[in-house]
Amino acid sequence: MIPNIANYMIEAFVLLTLILLTIIDLKRKEFPAILTSGLLFVVALTKFNNLEFGIMAFILGWFLMEAEFYEGVADLKIITILGFFITQMGMFFLFTIMILVYGVVYKVLMVKIVKQKKETAFIPVLLAVYITLIIIQYII
Repeated sequence: MIPNIANYMIEAFVLLTLILLTIIDLKRKEFPAILTSGLLFVVALTKFNNLEFGIMAFILGWFLMEAEFYEGVADLKIITILGFFITQMGMFFLFTIMILVYGVVYKVLMVKIVKQKKETAFIPVLLAVYITLIIIQYII
């Protein structure tokens, strides 16, 4: 089986962009919206066959934002982007569980250990979820 080079390239591009966004988010707590919007556009064009999971991830992200699990539209866009990388319903349920578990653990660590009381950067959680998703998809 010949590896799909284009798929690897888009995964690597998203990974590098999420690393960059994580660094910016941790330092400044904000970044230009064009970065996440552009990334969402590129991923939506290249992963169009997974549109239903992108839409479901958007709904999940909207629900979590309304529940004040995280703050900011950038996190919503990134959750939607990650949804485009999901190919089956079981992975979507795992994706949802990972966001919730990683998010709760991260928030507890930030409050208890780092003693951070103000808004915490949530993109590091989404980077960890993305890396875990990629590892799981290549193992299974």
